Amino acid sequence: MTLHEMIYHRKSCRSFTNVPVDGAMIETIKAFPMKPLYPEIKVHWDIAARNQVKCICPWTTPQLITIYSEETDGWLENVGFLFQQMDLYLQSLGLGVCWLGMGRMNPKTATEVAGMKFVIMLAFGHPKGDRLRHDLKDFKRKTLEQIADQADPRLEPARLAPSAVNSQPWYFTHEGDAIHTYRIPNDRLSHMNQIDMGIALAHLYLANEENFQFVKSENHTNVSGYDYVGSVTL
Repeated sequence: MTLHEMIYHRKSCRSFTNVPVDGAMIETIKAFPMKPLYPEIKVHWDIAARNQVKCICPWTTPQLITIYSEETDGWLENVGFLFQQMDLYLQSLGLGVCWLGMGRMNPKTATEVAGMKFVIMLAFGHPKGDRLRHDLKDFKRKTLEQIADQADPRLEPARLAPSAVNSQPWYFTHEGDAIHTYRIPNDRLSHMNQIDMGIALAHLYLANEENFQFVKSENHTNVSGYDYVGSVTL
């Protein structure tokens, strides 16, 4: 299944076996190329052992993928954009995946990355039970009319994107060929929702790889009550 196809079937996994992913698959994962939203932002990602992280989740996985980034404009959206490609890729390999917003590096066992800040991690491993959705009705999401100024079917991949506590912070407007992207402010979830915006943009990219372009437009229309993120053409 392609990454585009995975968008319509993925789900967060919270039930894993305790069997580590084998070395050959780990090397395959490490070789996976991810396209950045902001190529100029430096990031560092790696696979960490369970004792290198701290998490209050009631379940664990033997391995996790962690990412650090320069702390600059767009860094959180960039991380979401990168790691959602990884999320879908891992699921295409038959693995279960879950974003861990509450996860942290263990200062006793993990080495910090100089000049970068830890952002987030993905738990991944062999899932217990069915790891995929099989019907769009299984997604609990807003309608296209609720997330955009018009019911544009091209936005369906973004509509299906995962987000922190399913907050779905995205809103889209149309102006000529451009689709302007906005985030609904939420003080409690601001950090995570910026990552979520990158996740939604990754879905639009994977559904339109040949034509996708993202820019910060100086000519976008300000929408009251929303924070402008960027503009895409598909």
